[in-house]
Amino acid sequence: MEKTRILITGNWAQGIETIKNVLKGEPYRLESCPFEGVRKSFKDTSFDLLVLSLGGENLPSATAQIGELKKINDALPIVVVTPLTSWEPAVAFMTAGASEYFASPLPKEKFRESLSHYIKLYRLTKKVFFLDKPAVTGSSFEGMRGQSDSLQEIVRVVSAVAKSNATVLIMGESGTGKELVAKAIHRRSDRSNSRFVDLNCGAIPKDLLENELFGHEKGSFTGAHARYQGSFEAAHRGTLFLDEISEMDPLLQVKLLRVLQERNFMRIGGTEKINVDVRIIAATNRNLHEEIKNGRFREDLFYRLNVVNIIVPPLRERREDIPLIAQHFLSYYSAKNNRIFIDFANDTMEALINYDWPGNVRELENTVERLVVLHNASQVKFKFLPKQIQKVNRTITYSREPVGSSTEEMRVVPLDELERRAIEVALLQYRGNISIVARKLKIGQATLYRKVKKYGIQV
Repeated sequence: MEKTRILITGNWAQGIETIKNVLKGEPYRLESCPFEGVRKSFKDTSFDLLVLSLGGENLPSATAQIGELKKINDALPIVVVTPLTSWEPAVAFMTAGASEYFASPLPKEKFRESLSHYIKLYRLTKKVFFLDKPAVTGSSFEGMRGQSDSLQEIVRVVSAVAKSNATVLIMGESGTGKELVAKAIHRRSDRSNSRFVDLNCGAIPKDLLENELFGHEKGSFTGAHARYQGSFEAAHRGTLFLDEISEMDPLLQVKLLRVLQERNFMRIGGTEKINVDVRIIAATNRNLHEEIKNGRFREDLFYRLNVVNIIVPPLRERREDIPLIAQHFLSYYSAKNNRIFIDFANDTMEALINYDWPGNVRELENTVERLVVLHNASQVKFKFLPKQIQKVNRTITYSREPVGSSTEEMRVVPLDELERRAIEVALLQYRGNISIVARKLKIGQATLYRKVKKYGIQV
């Protein structure tokens, strides 16, 4: 097994020598670098822990350095050793992001135990969320994740219709996952051993779409040097998914209707009818009733396609699914990009839930991938989010139903105010004992130190 690597640096030379002497004989590989160049060394992800020896000179610069290091790798533990024994430096170090600090004289046994603890914790974090394939908990069905009633209804319909040969029309906004539903039907059908052919009717020019659907014979037009097999032939005994069916030209809709009725067609330039056994699944992000009213979609084709109708709701109508979906994408893209993100901060998840997601699941996926690529931390912080999501109103509305009248809304209390009150009450109840308060509030001591400074609470 590779030896544990500890990086030792700082601006207090005597402390560095003390640290090295205390750790002499321990199964660690000790390395050092100038304090000014620690950022470059810190980017080496093979280190398991950083020990900073910080004196009293230029304390703001030292704490700022810790903050910068945490931006590079938020998960790597930082332990501070200092000759300063007052309360203010301790708060400053912990607020900046240090995992632990020790004042001189250094308690040798406790110091060694603390380093061993943080090294084990960091290695466990890397093992679970970096080296191994992440396991995402929660309800999942053929790539669709969530626990909302609307998703469970989709699962029920997909399971029921999959074994049949019925034509299915899937409706929903862009990015809601209509293709996932179509693939789920195919995979659970008796046609799963044959091809699933995906054709986006909106992505192909209308004068080429007929060729993509039915193919052509050699010599049927200029450039047709060989016979071309269209999507209907390619999907024989399988499933043909016609995405964005509403974008199909009305004249081509007539030909499609005929194929659905007769189950045969002719290639462009051909003279023989070709029989096919194809299941059709269509999808659209438009209101087909409006399209029919405006003469852009044939009513008879609509009823031929709409044997079984599945409506995929937008993400804003199933907000309870957002945490599961977001966590899945976070684990996936963290593993893909060699990051060690574990979860989302509470205020971050609240903003994700409250945002309306006009681009639906696709927009959520892109957002999570972008923040994983641009940042490196163990938890997704609120400041990592795009500005349009940060603007979400982060307040909780409390309401009660008074007797015999309409709902009376009580005062809206910002989350920050609730958090500050909770910390103040706990500190008062336990007489400023940071260890007990952190345990009762179910947060780490370093987090508590940071919040104490953030809210200006007097301990």
